[in-house]
Amino acid sequence: MSLWKCPGQDRSFWKPEDIFESPCPHCGQSIEFWKDDITLRCPNCKQLVGNPRFDPGCAAWCSYASKCLGEMARAIQNQPQIIRTRLEVALRKRLKPEDRDLLNRSLKAAQRAEEMAMAEKAEPLIPLAASLIGPAARIKGWSREEVLALLAEAGIDENTAGSICRLLEPGGDQSNPYRRIIDQATA
Repeated sequence: MSLWKCPGQDRSFWKPEDIFESPCPHCGQSIEFWKDDITLRCPNCKQLVGNPRFDPGCAAWCSYASKCLGEMARAIQNQPQIIRTRLEVALRKRLKPEDRDLLNRSLKAAQRAEEMAMAEKAEPLIPLAASLIGPAARIKGWSREEVLALLAEAGIDENTAGSICRLLEPGGDQSNPYRRIIDQATA
């Protein structure tokens, strides 16, 4: 009986282009990478070089990612775009088909909040998440616990989730620098 392997890690599924050479960005020496190499040390200059074709996309959703990639999986899963996608999925699960207009309004507000935060060189996760779930939470009357559960489902840590909830409370945290972004994005 054979043990199951992740298709991305099982070399019997690989194609010839999954093993390739790339020049070292430090000295130009050719380095042979396999698609699952995250980094390699250049044989010439001994510098650590990242695999230019490494695609950790599966780490965003695979429950075995931490076994394959270790701490790298956590870093990938905590990227704002990945968290945003998980938060959108969690919100879509909570809303009914007849809530399509509310969902579209929430998605547009999140997009505006992200763009505004990026323009101000601010971390986009908090205003994005608050703008994405805020309208639905208000209209649907979700409790703080329901909002926290939705944020936890998306993989948002407790401290960040607490900050988001404080911004969503009636009157919100007016001293929070994200307040203006959220108010403008959800207007």
